[in-house]
Amino acid sequence: MRAALAALAALAALALAASPAMAQSSPWYLGASTALSHDSNLLRLGDNQPPGNGESRSDTLLSTALVGGLNQGIGRQRVTASLTLRDNRFDHNTKYNNQSYNGALGLEWSTVERVSGSLTAGASRNLSTFNADVLGLLPEKNFETTQGLNASLSIGLVTQYSLELGAGHRQVRNSLDIESVQARNYNQDEWSVGVVWRPLASFSLTSALRGVQGEFPKFSPTATGFDTDKFRQQRLELVAALQPTGASTLDARLSFGETKYVVNTQRDFSNVSGSLGWQWQASGKLRLNTRLSRDEGQDNYATRVGLLRVTINDRRVISTLRLQADWDVAAKLALSSSLQQARRQVNRDTLANLSTGTLSLGLDNGTDTTTIFTFGARWSLWRNAVLGCDARAEKRRATGTITTGLSGNSLNCYGQITIQ
Repeated sequence: MRAALAALAALAALALAASPAMAQSSPWYLGASTALSHDSNLLRLGDNQPPGNGESRSDTLLSTALVGGLNQGIGRQRVTASLTLRDNRFDHNTKYNNQSYNGALGLEWSTVERVSGSLTAGASRNLSTFNADVLGLLPEKNFETTQGLNASLSIGLVTQYSLELGAGHRQVRNSLDIESVQARNYNQDEWSVGVVWRPLASFSLTSALRGVQGEFPKFSPTATGFDTDKFRQQRLELVAALQPTGASTLDARLSFGETKYVVNTQRDFSNVSGSLGWQWQASGKLRLNTRLSRDEGQDNYATRVGLLRVTINDRRVISTLRLQADWDVAAKLALSSSLQQARRQVNRDTLANLSTGTLSLGLDNGTDTTTIFTFGARWSLWRNAVLGCDARAEKRRATGTITTGLSGNSLNCYGQITIQ
């Protein structure tokens, strides 16, 4: 704890001593940050779930990081890069101490005509959630490593229309050598084709067809290796955006999706999701954001019940209402607050993988409502130095056999200084 307070004090002193002249215009930046946070329910334990041997329900985390990046315009093109190297130390749950990173490269380009595009690549390694659905509380730390590559192309066909194309690849790997954790590794390739119609400067309508082809390379172990679970997904998305006034923007999204599995066709799934949003610039300093969404999805995970290999098939519907307010109190001081309530319904089918086929072991269900309140303050000393704190309170009420109630409060205070 003393080391954490000393690190925050040192960063604050460095920021206060920094000269505004350090913030000269340059495409490069280099900096350091530190954050001290306390969580009353770090492991996301249920209300009646005790921590394991040697574990603590609440904990304090000291996270220090080096940050760097590039933002350089070259004619009509722009090159960006960012890298964060972070060291995370827990006060009580020391077995979760870790080093993580996040990096990204990007290129935005355009031609004299109506053609533009982007190319981005990213990689990250972070500690996964401690208490995951189906898996339960993990016995050791698990790193989730993600790599991705995305490209987009926009072509203005005529004045009111444009064509948008996209493609991407994503790979996720888990470090913990447990069958049920390794089953969550996946690779996926995706593409999209969309047409944007903009008859007015204040209105646009986008129609896009998206496809995904992916696989879980270690979905289920066998005597000689692993069974691969492959899937294909297609979605039709409709997005409308309207700006009735200069201070107000409305948007609506509707998505129709279908997922089909190559081998385990009994888990084929179709869904409808959507959202409504309203952004209002109430004054020069106050911004309000309201969003109502409904997401219908599915998760499939392989695990074991005793010696029997099974597949957990969760179908969920989540309805969420979120309100957010951002207030620029002064030139260097900003406050933000949000209130979110999400209601989730989950239907779980446990499928036994037998040599003669697949047998359902029974259906379970659960419903929970989660309320989250946040409040934050951010003080920009200069362009190159920031101090802030964020508070969060979460409460989940649950019924049924596959979800539990939980509560937790957290406070995170941070500081960052960069040289540019």
